[in-house]
Amino acid sequence: MSQNQSPEHLLQRIDDLEMRITFLEDTVEVLNQQLAANTQEFSLARQAMQVMHQRLEQMQSSESLMKDFSDETPPPHY
Repeated sequence: MSQNQSPEHLLQRIDDLEMRITFLEDTVEVLNQQLAANTQEFSLARQAMQVMHQRLEQMQSSESLMKDFSDETPPPHY
């Protein structure tokens, strides 16, 4: 066997690969948790935006129902 193919070297490579896999699994878990949190936050923001949009539409429709008093003559002064 050559130096690069010794059992010790192969065991070291396996250990290194196992450590890398463990690190990558941890990284994927952290990213998955962050994605879940961001998804929930985005959903709440979307709901809030929909509520604000509905309120804005209600305000605009109530303003259009209000009479425009600017065309009326001012009331007489006492």
